[in-house]
Amino acid sequence: MPMGQNNPNILFVDDEQHILSSLKRLFMDEPYNIFTAPSGTEALELLKDTGFAVIISDQRMPGMSGSEFLEKAKQMQPDTVRMVLTGYADINAAINAINIGGASRYLTKPWNDNEIIMIVRDAAEKFNLLAENKRLTDLTIKQNEELKKWSTELEFYVQQHTIDLSKRNKELADLNKKMQQTISQIIVSFSSLVELRDKSMHSHSSNVALISSEIAKRMSLPEEDTKNITTAAQLHDIGKIGITDLILIKNPSQYNSEEIHEYRKHPVRGQAAIDAIDIFRETGLLIRHHHENIDGSGFPDMLRGDQIPLGSRIIHIADAFDRLTNGTAVSLSTEDAISKIKSGSGILYDTKIISYLIEAAREKLAPASTPKDNIEAELKPKDLAPGMTVSRDIRTGTGLLLLKKYTELNSHNIETLRRSYHIDPSSTGVFVWVKRK
Repeated sequence: MPMGQNNPNILFVDDEQHILSSLKRLFMDEPYNIFTAPSGTEALELLKDTGFAVIISDQRMPGMSGSEFLEKAKQMQPDTVRMVLTGYADINAAINAINIGGASRYLTKPWNDNEIIMIVRDAAEKFNLLAENKRLTDLTIKQNEELKKWSTELEFYVQQHTIDLSKRNKELADLNKKMQQTISQIIVSFSSLVELRDKSMHSHSSNVALISSEIAKRMSLPEEDTKNITTAAQLHDIGKIGITDLILIKNPSQYNSEEIHEYRKHPVRGQAAIDAIDIFRETGLLIRHHHENIDGSGFPDMLRGDQIPLGSRIIHIADAFDRLTNGTAVSLSTEDAISKIKSGSGILYDTKIISYLIEAAREKLAPASTPKDNIEAELKPKDLAPGMTVSRDIRTGTGLLLLKKYTELNSHNIETLRRSYHIDPSSTGVFVWVKRK
């Protein structure tokens, strides 16, 4: 008979019938299915067809001792909680049962009724918890295999459900990593759509995300905070989708009062656009406040100082630095842009963050040089190979950014490029650096 989930099976083994009868009466009102056996041999026969949560065996029995029986029971049902029942004179034998038969503890005769009931309750609960954990683990493994066959969109939502079941499972951790990669790809796609809307933002979102990430890392912020700041930076201008073309094509210095009012709505629109997605709730808050100034003169809520979320203060500086160094009207050198931002210290920008921007700008964000002994080549997507370095930004035929300059190619992004060139072909190939022959 299989073991019921709500009524665990308990087995008592003793060669004295009156002891078995006493134990059976003692547990009459407990929510268990009670089984008894007068010997280890008969108990082993029961184990062939019935699963048990708890086994309590007498140590001194003719033919087969309790430790011998428990050792065999362990081989047949290794997850069962096993205990040995013994007299005070047989303590050494009980310890032997623990060592050989895998018993979790020994109980002495005569026993205390309340004590043995509590011990069995705890053992049954332990067994049920282990069984449930095993069930969830088996379920997770099965779902992992099914997930590999599903589409990327469906896989994303199933991964969320699976992660809730068992975060400690290694295979599930691998799926979680893949899910994060998918989210990152979606975020980049969203920001690329914004750049199509505003031609002045060529690669701006990706640049701001890179700068913000470098600043956060140098500030030793927690990894989760750094990821959230990077995501918000990538999407910080998503609210501009709602701004009219007539305003977007103008320089902000040329806006009239009505246009300024309309332009200043975009951080709030950006927050509203992603607020319905739970995992982007905090990201939306950082987007809302990325135009707030330290002195309270910013928008939309005129926050000042530490009232402004730290992530928003970081994005604000990163946004300004990229516009100064990669703007369409004027492009300053790194050092000139740093000087310009320093002039806004304590007024527009957080003084503490500026030093981290300077460090990042000089060490990580300076233009990279052409790799030594390499030349630039234009290749078809089918000719790309892992390890090559992109020498120019790669965009689809309609202008969506696929990969930034200096990105090292791997099998994943090569496959993405090939699909994109098939769907939305570019008029050029992919420019990469290759070894000079």
